[in-house]
Amino acid sequence: MSKKLSRAIGKTGDLTSQLGTLHFSEFHPHEGWRPHINAYRYDDRFEIWVDLAGIEKSDICLDVFPDKVRISGERNPPAPTRDASSQCRQVLTMEIESGRFHREVDLPAEVDREKVTAKQENGLLRIVLPLVEPTTEG
Repeated sequence: MSKKLSRAIGKTGDLTSQLGTLHFSEFHPHEGWRPHINAYRYDDRFEIWVDLAGIEKSDICLDVFPDKVRISGERNPPAPTRDASSQCRQVLTMEIESGRFHREVDLPAEVDREKVTAKQENGLLRIVLPLVEPTTEG
C-alpha cells in the first residue's frame, strides 16, 4: 500500500472518530420533534394514543382544552454504554428523536375536561377524552 493511501485512510479514521464523539442532539431544530399519534372517535369519547417511548411520565405535559389537546415535553437522547470493558467505536445511525417535543390535536367536538384520563404503558400514552354530554331541556 502506498504511503499516500495509508495517510488518507488514517485521516479518514481520525475524522470518523471525531464524528463519533459529536453530540447530535445539539443539531435538532429549535421547534423540536412531533411524536406519532393514533386518534379515534367513539360515540362517547375520543382516544388518542401517543408514541412516547423512553420518556418519563414526569417529563410529559398534557393540556386539555374544550376543542383541542396539547402534548409536550422532552426526551433525553439514549446514550451508548460507557464502561471500562467496551467503548462505542462508531455511530452507525441515529434515528430516535430527542429533545423538546410538541403535538397539538384539534378535536371536532367539545370534551369534558373534568373527566379526561391519561395512562402511560409500554411506551404509549393513552388519553381518553369523554365528550360533553348534550343537555336535555324538558
